[in-house]
This record gives sequence, structure tokens and C-alpha cells, in this order.
Amino acid sequence: MKIFRYFISLALFCISLSSCTLFDLDFQSNEEYEAKKADNKVNMTIWEFIQSRPDIFSSLIEGIQYAGIEDLYKEAGNTHILLTNSALSSGDNCFWKKNPVMLPGATEAAAATAWEQYDKKVVKELLTYHIVRGEWSYFNIDSSDRWIGTYGEGSFSYNKDGQTLQGDTAVMCVKAGHDRNLPLQLNNFEWNFRGLLAASSGSCRTTNIHARDGYIHVSDWWQPRPSRYFLGQE
Repeated sequence: MKIFRYFISLALFCISLSSCTLFDLDFQSNEEYEAKKADNKVNMTIWEFIQSRPDIFSSLIEGIQYAGIEDLYKEAGNTHILLTNSALSSGDNCFWKKNPVMLPGATEAAAATAWEQYDKKVVKELLTYHIVRGEWSYFNIDSSDRWIGTYGEGSFSYNKDGQTLQGDTAVMCVKAGHDRNLPLQLNNFEWNFRGLLAASSGSCRTTNIHARDGYIHVSDWWQPRPSRYFLGQE
């Protein structure tokens, strides 16, 4: 009887082995674990990557060309926060709506409909602030606040509580959120018009894209600049 049960058990074991093959659950071919890594590299320059996605970057492309700063997007060794159409020209919190302009014949300011309605300096300052100096990715960013210089100029104006105030710095705070998904958060402070971000919320929708000449993080949100007052320097 014991022998009979032994052969039955052996038969069931063999069936289980064959089932793994039948249902595409093949056992690993060798005893060494082979880790698989997601490839974050794209075989394009940053400028080529932007131009390859006019469906989400058409406003960014037009803004770059209007401001005449194409060369900055071809300079190697930087990190680019690429702003989508949702960040710049469409949606309740886009730059065009948050920064209304006086259109010809209008009696009050309204959301812009083209970059040409802004001074070129305004557009240049907006876009260059989203170019961070140096290559920054999850390899050298953690959950601590890290203030990094941008290509934006030092002086700028910003809106807060209905008032136009003057800022005097062009740094951006970059950190990974306290979450297992490690969302990349930018200027995550109460003074940001987005408010304080939740732990699971990030400023970037796609992160850590490694182009041939630098890193890319894609965001549906444009970032306002902090002043020294917000940085606690005065």
C-alpha cells in the first residue's frame, strides 16, 4: 500500500512539472537568478525627443522657437523638465490661463491663445527655468530637498494672493516623494499654486528618460519660481 501511494505521489509530481511547461510557466533554465532591468534610454537627443511628440509638445516647440532658445535644448549634460500642452496651453492650471493677457479690443485680461501675446523675455524665462543644470535622475536624487540651479535668470515677477511680487532666484527644488513609486516632485511647498503635494502625487508624469545628451522628466505642470523669502533667506 505504501508503495502504491509512493507511485501515485510521484505521478502527481511529474504532472505538476509538465503543467508548468504546458501553461508557459517554464522553470528557469539555470540555477542563477537573472534580473531584468527596464531600459530607460532613448536613442535620440532631447531636441529630437521633443520633436518626435508634437501631440503633447506642440506648445513647447512653438514656445522654444518663439523665444529663440533652440540651442539650449541641444546642449549636453543638463536635465530638462519638458512641459506638455496641458502645462502650457490647455487646462485650468496651464500657463496661458494662470497668466492672462490683454487682447486687442478687450476690456479685461483673458487667457492667452498664442505665445506671440507675451513678451519674448517672459516665454524665455518660463522655459529656461525648467532646464536644470547638470544631469539629475533617480541615481542622484532622494527624498530630501535638493535645490538646483536652472538656466533661468535671477530676477523675475510672480503672482501670489492676487499681487505681483518680485523674486530674486532661479533655483528649483527637486526630490523623490515619500512613496514606493518615488514620484519626482518639483517645488513641493505650500506657496506653489498647486499647494503641498500628497505623498503619492508627483509633479512629473514620466520620469528618468535618458536621452543621448541628458535626462528628461515630463510634466503636466509648469513651476512658479520661489523667492528668497520662500527659501527662508530673508
